Amino acid sequence: MPILETGILIRVESRVNRPLIPVQSNNQQFHVSFKGEGFTLIELLVVVVIIGILTSLMALSFSPNKPSAQRESRRFYEVLEAAREQAVLFNQDLGLELRGNRYRVLNWRAQQWWFLDTPIFSEYDLPDNLSQTLWLNGLEYKDVLADSDKPQPQILFFATGEVTPFEWTLNDPADKDQWRLFANPVGVFDLELEPLR
Repeated sequence: MPILETGILIRVESRVNRPLIPVQSNNQQFHVSFKGEGFTLIELLVVVVIIGILTSLMALSFSPNKPSAQRESRRFYEVLEAAREQAVLFNQDLGLELRGNRYRVLNWRAQQWWFLDTPIFSEYDLPDNLSQTLWLNGLEYKDVLADSDKPQPQILFFATGEVTPFEWTLNDPADKDQWRLFANPVGVFDLELEPLR
């Protein structure tokens, strides 16, 4: 055992029978050992995955069954974000069509608008107790093509990341609340809650 100049004997012992590793510093020799305890990276990842699954199950079990304006507004927000990201990532122009109490994302190709069949972009009907309103350039959008079968989007998502500026509101008369979503031309969305007027 090496004795330091201060007269202190330093030895780190291992609980398992592993050899001690000599370490030299300023002409002083220490013996260091690693204990071999702790968790492996795989064990930590398994724990993180289990916690994530349990958290998502708890969130689903505590969510109310009745359709809420908050949940529907959040879904609409996520559809917009996904459409903007897909337009930029895949260099394609997309559009969002709102008709009555439903909306869907369209794809521009071969000089016309096509329906997308992916689950998040397919046609979605809002619950009957909610009503949506679209504002373009400060004016309320009136759907004059409601009876037409031809797809016609009101909001465009360009491959450059730009978006048609708009304001969208979702009203729930039962809760006396209104959710508003704003979009600026550079594709930044802002979702907020305000009392119904």
